[in-house]
Amino acid sequence: MKNNYSDFIIQWQEGAEVWALLFLFIAFSIFLFYVIGLLIGKNRTKVYEYVSSHEIPAFLNVMIFASISLALYVNSLFIGEYKTVNNFELIVQSVGSLVIGVMVWYITRVIIRIYYPYILAKHLAHIRFKKMKATWNGNEMKLLNEDEEDLHLTEEQIEHEQIFAFDYDVWIDEETGKKVVEKYDVHHTSLLCDKCRFRTLHELKEEIIVKPTITGEGKLLKHYRCDNCGNKESIEKHIAPLSDD
Repeated sequence: MKNNYSDFIIQWQEGAEVWALLFLFIAFSIFLFYVIGLLIGKNRTKVYEYVSSHEIPAFLNVMIFASISLALYVNSLFIGEYKTVNNFELIVQSVGSLVIGVMVWYITRVIIRIYYPYILAKHLAHIRFKKMKATWNGNEMKLLNEDEEDLHLTEEQIEHEQIFAFDYDVWIDEETGKKVVEKYDVHHTSLLCDKCRFRTLHELKEEIIVKPTITGEGKLLKHYRCDNCGNKESIEKHIAPLSDD
């Protein structure tokens, strides 16, 4: 009976090691697919959108499988032919390794969800505002400020910015006067929570409370929820009047 139980423990230990490697491979594959998607981005707007919508979910998924892998590997270290002699010890050692894996997952989840958005915001700013050179002459282009860029945007684009649907950057080649207008989807960007002061405020939904007409502007209400403290906020935005056409 003892030899049979020892064989069972050895198989358990070997199985835990194999599964630990498998889940580690899955974690690495998720990270690799994210990096590949990042490298094939054609322009900065596509890269910005990809990073803002995929980076945090990718890191969270990586840490889920990495934490499972760690728990299984620790379990293989705890359990052994001469370390585990009965089912009670097997249960205690398995629960202990599971607790370690859950703790690692919880700590990394808190870091990624609450603290990492600050790092992500800097990363996105670097992508969005890095120097641009004109493709037609190689000149370094100038990024216009909010007041200057409105002269080069359509009414629809200005309205998009007013209701935070999209954001636009206008780059000008001062030598030729040619411009490049870049469009950014800001729905995935975290905002600063007024209650806990973490950058963990995400948009939940939006609703039109006053429809715009040809003679008057409308009102849009955006609802947000904080991933850290659960605080809910609503921000009212104006919608430009409808055009004649």
